[in-house]
Amino acid sequence: MANKQLESLAVSVFCENMAMMLGAGIGAEEAAGLLSEDSTQGGFHDAAKSIQRFLLLQGGTLSEAIQQSGFFPGHVSDMIRVGESTGRIEQTLRSLSAYYGSRSRLETKLKSAVLYPLVLLVLMSAILGVLLAKVLPVFSGVYISLAGDLTTSSYAYIRVAYIIGTLALVVTALAAILLIAAVAASRSPRGLAVLKRLAEHLPVLSGIAQQLSLANFTEVLLLYVASGVDVDAAMESAGKMVENEEVARRVEACRTQMKEKGVGLATAAYEQKLFEPLYGRMLISGARSGSMEPVLQRLAELFSQDAQSRIDSAVDRVEPMLSAFLTVAVGVALISTMLPLIGILGSIG
Repeated sequence: MANKQLESLAVSVFCENMAMMLGAGIGAEEAAGLLSEDSTQGGFHDAAKSIQRFLLLQGGTLSEAIQQSGFFPGHVSDMIRVGESTGRIEQTLRSLSAYYGSRSRLETKLKSAVLYPLVLLVLMSAILGVLLAKVLPVFSGVYISLAGDLTTSSYAYIRVAYIIGTLALVVTALAAILLIAAVAASRSPRGLAVLKRLAEHLPVLSGIAQQLSLANFTEVLLLYVASGVDVDAAMESAGKMVENEEVARRVEACRTQMKEKGVGLATAAYEQKLFEPLYGRMLISGARSGSMEPVLQRLAELFSQDAQSRIDSAVDRVEPMLSAFLTVAVGVALISTMLPLIGILGSIG
């Protein structure tokens, strides 16, 4: 078994290439072999080689080979198994490629959204550290040389500058440490689950977390529907992958209404407010016209775009707040150190 799963982009590339070669009449074993030959040493190469070896030695199905390799999320082998049973393996692979391609773009957006404020916080900590360690002691030395000793008012001003600078440094350093810890925790499944639960309860992040979960649910639902799974089974399978509590509650309410009242997915989603009313009506129109798959695909795109817009908006709000905090902290500290100097120079004049 592999120690590390492939990244979303690598999964997307693998599924797309497999779909193209299977569509060209190349067998799964040969296709996996070609992918391993064309790739450099690394996770992707090892994954393709593992699949080729399994198919060559044991003669199982592609879904079994992918599952035993350990390089792919369990969702991939489950979906391919569905595609194999329904005879829609190529379409399933292309759907998986689109799904993990979308996930890769969102993951990249999230990483950049975390990296930017982290860099700002580290720079702010460095500036405040220099202010406390280098600048303020110089002013204290100047006052001592001019006045012989710090007067009571001068000492009070310097003390205020040190207090403000220290508090600002502590706040920025703690924020930077928390972000670094969050990045480190996100690398493990358990830590990532904890971060997701935390994000659901933070006012600034709850909307983003909910929209990301809704986009993920819609894309998975589209995968199952496009693979030929009936809507009830698709809802059940897609619902298992929902991690956001609010979205999970709405999905379960939809499933309950579908079972108890015998209504369709579109009607249940609209009445249980799984999506916003406008999107709910789009789904109803798609169900009535027999265009459920295109509508689900469009909804998944819209939810993903909305999530990315919310991430950008959050980052845009953080930048001026951090800049203002640094400006005020450094400005007040410097003013506090300058006031005694002005007083001393005035008395000399």
